[in-house]
Amino acid sequence: MIDATAAYGVNRRLLVVVAAIAATSFAAGLLGLDRPLAEWIRASGIENATVFADGLGALDFVSGMHVWFWLAGCVTLAIGAAGLMLRRGRQWPRALVGAALVQFATLATMIAGKNHFGRLRPHQVLDGGDWSHVWFAGGGSFPSGHSAFYFGLLLPLAATCRLPWLRAVLLAIPLFVVAARVDLAKHFLSDVSASALIAAAYSLLLAIPARRWLAAPDLTSTRD
Repeated sequence: MIDATAAYGVNRRLLVVVAAIAATSFAAGLLGLDRPLAEWIRASGIENATVFADGLGALDFVSGMHVWFWLAGCVTLAIGAAGLMLRRGRQWPRALVGAALVQFATLATMIAGKNHFGRLRPHQVLDGGDWSHVWFAGGGSFPSGHSAFYFGLLLPLAATCRLPWLRAVLLAIPLFVVAARVDLAKHFLSDVSASALIAAAYSLLLAIPARRWLAAPDLTSTRD
């Protein structure tokens, strides 16, 4: 018989590791790495690299981000809710519902942060050359919307995924996205790290009740 907790539980260790890395990157950015990293990317000539510009564009198209920012989360929630009704006892619908809820919370927090902090984007500061007035300047850089979108949806899914290769893919996508946003001079390191940290925090917050919920026995299966 399969151990349901081991098979379907939330990988809290993964979430803690992601949160720790995101927090460290966030602190490093705010404490001084944001500016030299942005300046180095521009000076080195790797800004707006084709692989990042085209790759991110493809991901945004597939995810429907530019159609409606909340579309992917709503579709995920709808599929999860339908699965709960039609496939009662299955674990994957619960994972989808949880991921949608984490993304919604992460996006809402991100929007509130953008409205409050008003941080200018790297390309705006680099083009203007004035680093004395970056915060509360009517910008929309902090925290990152793309990082919130992809980490908010895919990180909780990765934490409940049983297949190592699929878990790696689910983590690689948001990591690529944050690298692209930094390379495109749309965000500082601390911007993308903040959203990743927010997503990890909400995932951990949900992990305590979700661990028991996700580990519920599969009532529709008769296999040992």
